[in-house]
Amino acid sequence: MSDKPLKFAIFLSLVLSLIAFWDHQVTSYLKEFVVLIHEICHATAALFTGGVVKGIALHGNEGGETIATPASFRGSFILVVSAGYVGCSLVGGLLLRAGFSGRHARQTLILFGLFLISVSVLYSKLGELAYFTGILWGVGILVVGMLGESISILSLVFLGTSISLYSIYDLSDFADKLSDSDAGILAFWMAGLSPEDLSSEDVPKAVLFLGYLIASLWSLLSIGIIIHFLRSSLHEHTIEVTEDNAKLADWERFPGDLSPEAKVWLEKRGVDPESGIVIPPDTFFGMPPKDN
Repeated sequence: MSDKPLKFAIFLSLVLSLIAFWDHQVTSYLKEFVVLIHEICHATAALFTGGVVKGIALHGNEGGETIATPASFRGSFILVVSAGYVGCSLVGGLLLRAGFSGRHARQTLILFGLFLISVSVLYSKLGELAYFTGILWGVGILVVGMLGESISILSLVFLGTSISLYSIYDLSDFADKLSDSDAGILAFWMAGLSPEDLSSEDVPKAVLFLGYLIASLWSLLSIGIIIHFLRSSLHEHTIEVTEDNAKLADWERFPGDLSPEAKVWLEKRGVDPESGIVIPPDTFFGMPPKDN
């Protein structure tokens, strides 16, 4: 029997719970963690495209900043700016897949914790919010990964859901702070302008349109990435369970258990299906035949 409905119900319950407590004080610590993941994705894209990362900072108001110098080729800036939301979706989708598949959950969680600690030490300043957020969450994730497989699976699903949801939700409020958002920064850059050159009241309609277009494209791409990982992980897990069950059934039937058809076939040929001994012709089992 497939466990897709149960796992989808868990995912949906987490989404609804996070939405219900979105403005709660406890959730604010989770938001800062996701913002850190967002900034780490910017930094990772800069490094992979040949750029230089100078630092990562969090501002404490669900805002962050990655100070980086992109590579010289023109498309590198687009990749680095887009990596915040799209990268968060990839991270969230990968964590969801690792949690739902149930394979190597502890190892995945431990590596993720070590990665957070390493990035925080290398690219955030000692004593600042980004440093403490990365270290505390990294150590916490590391400890949970050492506690056992079951709690690691639940933690991966929770973290993947939280990162995925925030990466989509945060795109919806970019219009209120266009010049400070990733979509706005990319829109200004594509229009050949700088956010510092204009106040929020003087934003050209072309830049505003580009900002909405970029945010919409990122949203669709993020949703597609999350759905892809969610569906593929559930489908893969179901196939794996079915194959295991089939192999287990074959193992249990071989060599001792025979199908009813095989037993009848052997009995008709004078062989005891249980012991394999040839039955003498004058041996009867059950009720003897009646005389006519």
